[in-house]
Order: sequence, then structure tokens, then C-alpha cells
Amino acid sequence: MSSIYNRMVLTNKGSLKIFFLIIAVLIGSLLTSACDKKSFKAEVKYAQVGDVKLAYYIRGEGQPLMMINGFLSTMSLWDPALLAELSKNHQLIVFDNRGVGFSTDTVENHTSIEQMADDAAGLAKELGFKKVNILGWSMGARIAQQFLIRHPELIDKAVLAAANTGGSHQIPASEDVESKLNNPNVPEMEKLGLVFTDNAAGKLAAAEVLGRIKLAAEDGTMPNDFKVSKETTLRQDRARTTLWANNQNNFRDLANIKTPVLVTDGRYDVIDIPKNSQLIANQIPYSWLAYYDGGHAFLFQQYGRFAETVNAFLK
Repeated sequence: MSSIYNRMVLTNKGSLKIFFLIIAVLIGSLLTSACDKKSFKAEVKYAQVGDVKLAYYIRGEGQPLMMINGFLSTMSLWDPALLAELSKNHQLIVFDNRGVGFSTDTVENHTSIEQMADDAAGLAKELGFKKVNILGWSMGARIAQQFLIRHPELIDKAVLAAANTGGSHQIPASEDVESKLNNPNVPEMEKLGLVFTDNAAGKLAAAEVLGRIKLAAEDGTMPNDFKVSKETTLRQDRARTTLWANNQNNFRDLANIKTPVLVTDGRYDVIDIPKNSQLIANQIPYSWLAYYDGGHAFLFQQYGRFAETVNAFLK
């Protein structure tokens, strides 16, 4: 879905009223960006982590918060508004998973949720952090679960956004949704409709986020980093579907987590069904559960409220 954020296309399904509302939102985003542009510029650096080089940048001050992104998502596919809010209280470590964007990968396919969790832990160590907080969204929330399980000594607190249990306990997306996500012939705006709610509010939120990401890449607030190869697409898809569905240990091991965990999701998430978050929260001894209006990208659509909750939890 990475190139969605390079092309701003309107579907033909929206009403004329929605069309003009979206245009107004985009113009408002342009004016706001011009008036409120910060001096921060993302400086991409590289860290050797095992057999790969991971690209990352750091923003903000405070306790370190690792931002673990999802399926085919580079470090430039976070909502800039969310990052701006979180960076007021935290030192964000924003990075590309192996094979994504500016990060390298190996010739052999070692991509799995567990391996990407080890990569994230290795990056934290390489940067000299003894303890970090972590925030994982979508596939990143699966990586974050394995980070918690495999490297508990490195984590202070964790936030899971749109998580999935894995194995036989997971409640999968419908076949239609999975087919659209994995089919390269499905129009990108149709895929975007799966991430946001399929109504006027969701379309407006999508337009806002697209506008903010485009402007952030142009002004250097985030890197111009959107490319994902076909090989990485295949590797990540296998990791998040076939391998994750066969992981019967993840759900069991959640019960052994002693780290405080905030579990969150959108009430209308059609990709990682909200019931998964309830199952995960019930399984982790020291957990909290919060739902928001919105779909899979609820943390973008409700970035202000979400950031407030995260800030309160991480204090």
C-alpha cells in the first residue's frame, strides 16, 4: 500500500458533498503546514543489526519510544500529526523493517515476525538503549508481541494497536478483505478503504492523512521513503499470513508477559478484527484495553485522543 501515499485519487463513489469537503480539508492541511512548519528535519541514519542494515531517524526528547510499523509500511507511513504529538513527550525511534524502504535484507528469506522482533531489539541495543517503550501497529503489533516475549528485559511498557493473536486463536479478516490486501491488481484507493472506515468520516480522515504525509515528505519532516520491492512484499505477506497462522506459541506465551501493555484498536477494524485485541488483553496479566471510533487506522483518524492515552499510559 506504500504508493497510495504518493497518489491522491478520489473514488467515484463519494457524493459531490464529500468531494468538496475533502478538497477543503486538503487546502486546510496545506495552509496549516505552511503556517506551522517546524524546524525539525528527519535525518536518516543506519545501524548494522545482525545481517541487515536498518534505516532509522530519531525525533523528540524524553523516554525512548520505538515505532514498529506494519505490512509494507516504511517509516514514512506514520501519520505526521501522530508523530508530532508523541514527540512532545518521547524520543521516537522511527525505522524501516528489514527489506522495507531504506533498510537492507538478506539474499535468503529470513523474514518472519520473530526475526523482525529480533531486529527491533537489536536496533535498540545498537543505539545504546537499556530500556525502551514500544508501539506497534498492525503487523507491527505482531512484531511487538514477539518483542515482548523474546526480549522482555529491553521493554519498559508496550502499546499494541490493531493486534492479532496468531495461531488458531486468531479471528482472521474475511476472505474478501485478505484477497484485496494481497492482490496487486486491486486499486490502491480500494485498499485504502479497508484501512479507514467506509463512510464520509473515514474518507475525510484518509484525505487528511494522505495530505499530511505528502507534505511531510516534501518539507523533510519525514523521509521521502516509500518504496517496497516485490520480493519484500512476498516475504512479508508470508510472514504475516502463513507463518503467523501456524504460530501456536504466541498466544500461550502472552500469559507470561510481566510488562505493562496497552492494547488498542478501532471499533470497525476489518483487517485485524477488534475481538483479537480483547483476547490479547485478557491473556496478558498487566494489560489495559481501549477502543476508538475508526477502522484499522484509528490511531491516525483519532490521533489526538490516541496520543493522549499513550502519553498517560507511558508516564
